[in-house]
Amino acid sequence: MAILHPKVTVRGTIHAAVTLFFWCLFVYWWLRVIPQTSARDAVGAIVLIALTILATTVLTLVWVRYNVAIFRRKGPRKGLPPVSEECDADRLGRGLDHPGYDSLKRSRAVVVSCEGERKSFSVPRSV
Repeated sequence: MAILHPKVTVRGTIHAAVTLFFWCLFVYWWLRVIPQTSARDAVGAIVLIALTILATTVLTLVWVRYNVAIFRRKGPRKGLPPVSEECDADRLGRGLDHPGYDSLKRSRAVVVSCEGERKSFSVPRSV
């Protein structure tokens, strides 16, 4: 089996350089902080970090188990659920006036205007 190597891009190189810079900055600041830190503070921080890692791992495993249970119960997805294109209002609650969704879909241009609490969609006569 052939091993695929990712293509080197300018964007990837810049991301790697920025990442390396921030890791160096991270190490630099820790080297400045560590001499000022007591053993008790360090142990407290390590315990807090360990508990955070443990909680994150447990929550992730519970979430994965939940999703696996759904998959076993329902099986793989066979497609998206049907969604109706019909709606009477936009997200702000304004009523919608339009000539019909098919007409709007076929048109090369649609004029949208808002008047008070109504939003109107119209197809221009000549485009």
